[in-house]
Amino acid sequence: MISNISDYLQNVYSIFNLNSLVTGIILTIIGILLKVYFIDKKKENRKEKEFIAKVKSCLINADSLIKKDMNMAALSECKSISKMISADKYPKEYAHIKSGEGICYLNLSKINYKEENLTIAIRAFEEALKIITIEKYPVYYAETQNNLGECYRHLAVVRDKEENVELAIHSINESLKIRTFKEFPLDYAKSQINIGYAYKILAEVRNKEENLKKAIHACKEALKYISIEEEAFDYAGAQNNLGAAYRNLGDVRDKEKNLDKAIHAYKEALKIRTVEKYPIYYAITQNNIGPAYRKLAEIRDKEENLVKAICAYEATLSIRTIEKYPIEYALTQNNLAIAYRNLADVRDKEKNLNKAIHAHEEALKFRTIEKHPIKYSSTQADLGITYTNFADVRDKEKNLSKAIHALEEALKIRTIDKYPINYATSNNDLGVAFLNLAEVRDKGKNLNLAIRFFEEPLKIRTVEQFPIDYAETQNNLGEAYRNLADVIDKEDNLNLAIFAFEQAQKNYAINECLSLRNNVILNIEKVKKMMK
Repeated sequence: MISNISDYLQNVYSIFNLNSLVTGIILTIIGILLKVYFIDKKKENRKEKEFIAKVKSCLINADSLIKKDMNMAALSECKSISKMISADKYPKEYAHIKSGEGICYLNLSKINYKEENLTIAIRAFEEALKIITIEKYPVYYAETQNNLGECYRHLAVVRDKEENVELAIHSINESLKIRTFKEFPLDYAKSQINIGYAYKILAEVRNKEENLKKAIHACKEALKYISIEEEAFDYAGAQNNLGAAYRNLGDVRDKEKNLDKAIHAYKEALKIRTVEKYPIYYAITQNNIGPAYRKLAEIRDKEENLVKAICAYEATLSIRTIEKYPIEYALTQNNLAIAYRNLADVRDKEKNLNKAIHAHEEALKFRTIEKHPIKYSSTQADLGITYTNFADVRDKEKNLSKAIHALEEALKIRTIDKYPINYATSNNDLGVAFLNLAEVRDKGKNLNLAIRFFEEPLKIRTVEQFPIDYAETQNNLGEAYRNLADVIDKEDNLNLAIFAFEQAQKNYAINECLSLRNNVILNIEKVKKMMK
C-alpha cells in the first residue's frame, strides 16, 4: 500500500514538476498518517481479542454454573454477556448465550413457574437455532434441538398436549439426524430417552397402544448404550420412562404382566435415584411407582399393594412440600387420594374416603382451571369418582350432586376433539353418578341422562381399540336400560339391556376378565327373570 502511494506521488511530482522539498513534506505527512492508522488498527485488534477472550471466559463460567445447577447465577452471567454482543457481529457467541439461557429456564421450570419458564426457554432455543444450523454446527444443532424438544414435552403436560408433544417429537427427531448410535452413542441414548417420554405423553391423547410401544422401543434403544455403572443418571431416567410406558400399556392389554415390568423398571431407577443423592428424581420415581402398585392392586393382593402405593406417595411428599414444589405436591396429593379411595374398598371406608377427598382438595389449591387446565380436569374427574363412592356411605343425594358437579367441571376441559380418551372416561363416570342418583330422585329423568352419558364414551371406546373399557361402558349401559324398564317401555328397554350386557360379556371373556364376565352373566340372568 505504501509503495503504491509513493509511486502515485512520484507520478504526481513528475506531472506537475513539484520540487523535491514539497514532495518530501507530502510523503512524510502521509507516512505519519499511515503509521498512526496502523498503530490504531493494532490497538483495535488487541482490544477485540481481549473482548472476545472476556466473552469466552464469561461463557465458560456460565456453562460451569449450569453444570453445578446454579441456574440463577448462570442466567445472570448470560444476561450480562448478551448486553455486550449482538447476533450480527458475534453470531456464534450470541447463539451460545441464548442456548445457555434456554437451559437455565428449562431447569428453573422444573422447580416453579413451569409454563412461564418453559415459554422463555423455547424462545431462547429458537433464537439460538436461527444461527445454529445443521450444516454449520451439526453437533450443537442436535443438542439444541433435543433441549427444545424437552421444553415442548414439559409444556405439553401444562397445556395443548397434542400440539406441544408433536413439536417435541419433531425437535427430538431433528436431533437424531446427527445423534446416530454409531457416531454419538451416549447422545443418541439421551435423545431416545427424551422421545420415549414424548411418545408416552402422546399416547394419552391418541393411538395409545401404538405410541406406548414406540415409547418402550425408544427406552430399550437407550438402554443398549448406557449402563448403570458408567451412566447411572441416564440409566435411571431410561428405566423410569420405561416403567411409565409399561404401566400405561397395562391399561390396554396384559395388565398384570406389564405392571410387573413397570415396577421392576421403577425399582431399577430407584437404585440410582436415592433420597440422599437425587431427592427430586427420587420423588418423581416414587410418585410413578405408586400408581403401578395401585393398578396392580386391582388384580392381586389389593390391600398390600395399595399400602405400598400410599407409602410411595408419602415418600414423595417428604420431598415435594407445598412450599417448595406446589405443582408436584398437587400431583402427588391427587395420586394419594386415588390410593385412599381404593383402600376404602378394603377397610375403613368412610375414614379412607375422607382422606381421599382431603387430598383432592389439597391438589385443587394449585390446580386451577386458569393456570393448569389439564391437571384441574384430571383432579376434578378423580374427585367426582370419590364423591360417587362416598355417596354409598352417607348423604347419598348430596355427595352424588357433588360428584356430578366435579365431573362436569372436568368435561369443560376434556373435550372429545382434544382429549378423546379422557372425555370417554369422564362421561362414563358421569353416567354412573346419574345411574346412582336415579335411586334417590327423578328416576326416569336421571336414567335417561345416564344412558346419554354412557353412549358418549362408545364413540371412543371401540371394541377394536379399547375392548375392556368398551365392555365396562356396555355393562353400565345395560344396568341403566334394565332400571329404566321399571319406569317405561319395559320390553324395549330390557331387550336393549340384554344386548348391552351380551356385548360386555363377550369382550370380558375374550380378554380373560373372568370375574367381570361372571358379574355380567348375573346381570343377564336378572334381566331374563324380569322378562318373564
